[in-house]
Amino acid sequence: MTVQANCHEKENYTWDPFTLTNTDGKNYTATIWSMDSTCYVGYTSGCFWGPYIIEAIIPDEDVEKIGDSALLSYKDRWIKIPKIFKTKPRESGLSVCVAPLYWFSNWPRLIEFIEIWRVLGASKFYFYYQSVTREVYEIFKEYEKLGIVEAMKAEVMPTDKESGFNPDSWLFRIGDRLFQNDCLMRAKTKFAPYVDVDEMLIPQNNQTLLEFLEAEAKANPDAGAFGFNHAGLQFDAEKMGHLKDSKADFDWRKLDHEWLKTAQWGNQWAMGKAVSMPDRVDLISIHYIARAQFPYKQIDVPHSKGVYYHSRINWAEKKKSDEKKDNKSLLYEPRLKSFFTDELVKTVHKNYQGIMENVGKSMGRKPYPSYEVFKILDKCLAGWRSYHKCSPYVMCYENLKNITEWVYANPSDYESRDLIAL
Repeated sequence: MTVQANCHEKENYTWDPFTLTNTDGKNYTATIWSMDSTCYVGYTSGCFWGPYIIEAIIPDEDVEKIGDSALLSYKDRWIKIPKIFKTKPRESGLSVCVAPLYWFSNWPRLIEFIEIWRVLGASKFYFYYQSVTREVYEIFKEYEKLGIVEAMKAEVMPTDKESGFNPDSWLFRIGDRLFQNDCLMRAKTKFAPYVDVDEMLIPQNNQTLLEFLEAEAKANPDAGAFGFNHAGLQFDAEKMGHLKDSKADFDWRKLDHEWLKTAQWGNQWAMGKAVSMPDRVDLISIHYIARAQFPYKQIDVPHSKGVYYHSRINWAEKKKSDEKKDNKSLLYEPRLKSFFTDELVKTVHKNYQGIMENVGKSMGRKPYPSYEVFKILDKCLAGWRSYHKCSPYVMCYENLKNITEWVYANPSDYESRDLIAL
């Protein structure tokens, strides 16, 4: 099971064993270990909470004897955990695991992301949200009606009833690796990438991503995952101006998605992203597979075969004055032109209109993307990852709570309802 816990490794602390007790009274010893080998030492030195795995080995003959729940105990404390059935062997298909969303307002990008990935062959999307605008939430609901999206709460941590301590401000980001690996177990298809809403994986030939992965899996029978290497993705800023209209002037019907046809490769380096095969992988990280089952491994995908494109907001808009042709772009530009076609733009735009017509009716007011959130986030996250400054949700709450209509994962502003404290 995945949990959030204090990074005791930073204090050279040794955990006592955990005990899992079956309904028939039989006990199994469980161990706990950090999903990050250093528990974020270095990159997030001021963050003292992180994601862990608690693992117990249960013989096959005992698994069927587990009742509706079991008890997990540590020292003198215990909790009841529900029985969760293992996912059946996955069939061909592509599910997309999306990084948890906090203070997320860019709903035009959200629809664009879903529709482009559908063109790439995806049939299911798993979203985890902590704080999103009402527009984003209503878009989730529309796609859920179509059976395409499953949106789940990424709750903040509960407060200890005795001490009053709440670990949220010590937890890096929102402990996103917990949700990553929840999605790995939840996905019901053969392939499952873990990406942000500004990322896509595009094969260099004219295959869909799903077709490409099936071919690569056949050629590499020992594959447990495929690692794609990073490249920037930029669009003509002049085509995107209306996205930043004032609240009074903004009209969602003006968005024509024509900027997609201006896609260009950007020479930005960053770590890659992986597509996992959940039946062959036990643990994933943000950029790679952390633990594959024997004898499977991660297969590298060179740019000549496929590219992980990232259109981060601080480099996604390309101005005319920035245009400098790079010889390297010859590897990327032909495929970008053959991918972002008139047909793709029409598909994205048609589905966007259908979703937004229903969202507008549900909201009872004009949808607006609240772009001012980005600037506020930049300011309130000053000092992020330093001592006691780890959670964007906690750090920016006072600055953002009244900017727009937010939907939170928690019924109240801070307190958890579904998470259990041990």
